[in-house]
Amino acid sequence: MKMNNEIKEKLKTKIAISQIKNEEKKAMNKKEKFVFKNIGIAACILMTLTGAVFAGNKIIENIWKTPEKIENLTHDITEESKKENITEEKAKEIAINKLKEIGFNSNIVSTDHYKEIDSNKIMYRFRTEENYEISINGQTGAFYDIWNNNKNQQDCNIEITQEEAIEVANQYYKLFGFKEGEYEITQIFSNNNAGSGKGKGYKIDITYQKKYGEIYNPYECIHISIESKNKNFDNFTVISIPFDNNETVITEDEAIKIALDEDKKIQTNKIIETKDKKMVVKMNSNAYERINNKEKFYETMQTVNYPNEERDYYNIEDKIRNAWVVVITYEDTYNDEIMRRYTEGQYSYFVDCTTGEIIGGHVMDYTINR
Repeated sequence: MKMNNEIKEKLKTKIAISQIKNEEKKAMNKKEKFVFKNIGIAACILMTLTGAVFAGNKIIENIWKTPEKIENLTHDITEESKKENITEEKAKEIAINKLKEIGFNSNIVSTDHYKEIDSNKIMYRFRTEENYEISINGQTGAFYDIWNNNKNQQDCNIEITQEEAIEVANQYYKLFGFKEGEYEITQIFSNNNAGSGKGKGYKIDITYQKKYGEIYNPYECIHISIESKNKNFDNFTVISIPFDNNETVITEDEAIKIALDEDKKIQTNKIIETKDKKMVVKMNSNAYERINNKEKFYETMQTVNYPNEERDYYNIEDKIRNAWVVVITYEDTYNDEIMRRYTEGQYSYFVDCTTGEIIGGHVMDYTINR
């Protein structure tokens, strides 16, 4: 039986989006920052050579520097990288203390440390006698995650309710030393055979985030996955990048103008729509790379299994900021070039709410499902 054109198009779309997401995970897992120069907006906001923005009677410091490209990329743990991290012995001591704190067998039987290609940070990873795996951040000395590698304990034919999973997750939340109210549950996802993400599941993923007033910081969060058979955790992960919670000085209209002015520097299709949303974002070099080397930027996004060592990586501070995310949609003239449509059809600019700087970006619509 032949598929009709509509089904073919949907199938190609799913494949393309899946490929893009896989490539994006590789490309976006790095520390980056974007340089934004010479923007003309309202007269009350001026960029100066001193690196400050004047807003009313306030002087607001800029938050970025020109990003430096990282050379000599490697996954290898070198002597140079060791100098920026605690020793393996110290990391092991921290891991053992954490295991004892939560009442686990602390007998470590093997190691499997790793380093990110674009950073000197070492993640010290230790395996225990009871087949758990615990990781310690070598730069901060902080506990990062623990995995239950006893997969034989899981059973996809047994399901628990989200309420049951939350009850178990809250027990682990307290066991790992977090205070009630310090983090709040913001997302629940059920892994089930129906693929719905809702209701009962054989594994339920629960996300807690730290709250600032009415705002959640997605980069100060806890992820707990609860499996159904023994109501044990599958993994427990802690991400902790503090939120600047910067004030909103730039208006919505100003942010849109800043993004559109920047977009004029890049040859794109005709703009047919813009939208925006105030969000908490992590600075990245995406917009910087796009404007400085457009051809390579899209080549890396559109090429499956593009070599990591041939990508451009930049050294940039981890900063979490309030920003206007301005999404620009372009006229669709890509015909059957699905990879081009889903990487070049839209672009999201991150416009800092305080300084008006473009501090990053994202292909496609960043406001969806975030």
